[in-house]
Amino acid sequence: MQDARFAAIDLGSNSFHLIIATAKRDGHYRILARHRQKVRLADGFDQHMVVSDQAIQRGLDCLSHFATLLQGIAPERVLCVATATLRKATNSQPMLARLEQALGHSIQVISGEIEAELIYQGATEHLLHSQQHVLVLDIGGASTEVIVGHGCQPEHLVSLDMGCVTWQNRFFGEQKISQTNCDAAIAAAKATLEPHSKRFLAAHWQHVCGASGTFRTLYDMRTRPKRPITLTWLHELLAQVIALGQVKKLGELGIRGDRQPVFVGGLCILIALLECLAIEQVDIAKGALREGLLVRMLTRPNSPLAD
Repeated sequence: MQDARFAAIDLGSNSFHLIIATAKRDGHYRILARHRQKVRLADGFDQHMVVSDQAIQRGLDCLSHFATLLQGIAPERVLCVATATLRKATNSQPMLARLEQALGHSIQVISGEIEAELIYQGATEHLLHSQQHVLVLDIGGASTEVIVGHGCQPEHLVSLDMGCVTWQNRFFGEQKISQTNCDAAIAAAKATLEPHSKRFLAAHWQHVCGASGTFRTLYDMRTRPKRPITLTWLHELLAQVIALGQVKKLGELGIRGDRQPVFVGGLCILIALLECLAIEQVDIAKGALREGLLVRMLTRPNSPLAD
């Protein structure tokens, strides 16, 4: 009997994700398993944008494990993409060859625009027949995607050169948190977004959702019943973070250990996004890049992931 499973793999700059799914009769998919491993690939960048051997080894170890989980799935049913770190790294090609060997499958390094499109498709798959205009935000490890669209169709998107890992290393590399370095991180994020803000502000969206680990961490911190993430609450949280003064104390706020090393960088980027785009509140998205890959495999199985 032929194995009907298919798999989507997202090699992010902070975490690697694997989803194994099967197609349903209605044309949608059913998730069979999810796997996530913190790799912190972008944390390995040096001043020449070379990713360190230690960071690459973390990626190799993860993909070797993923390879065992993919056994029995036909190669044409496996789609793996890499994002900002592989786009930016000066040692991208030799690193890619090693990662492909560990996984046993080809890996496509996608552009920021394709990444944003897939994120939007994954976040809005449930809006197939909706007339809503939706804004989707995704703060990755080394890039941030902002996408606005109609229902599940993206209309305008941008991939920005900032992420929770790179911002953490740039502004909080000494593991200290102060009003000064938080203000600098927010200001730099605003400057990165500002050239694009007018286009998004003119889109008149009705709903905003966030599709990354930063949003999930914040959403999990909200009191039950779960409430949307608001700008007012984010400023209150930032004041608490600054009062702690050190990254190692973030656990006192209930932040998971694996998110603490990149939390403040992501928080500052998010505050900048909400302030620049006049966003009052954000809900958690139902999917992200890997779900977008599943949608692409089901709806356009033979289409290349290219600009």
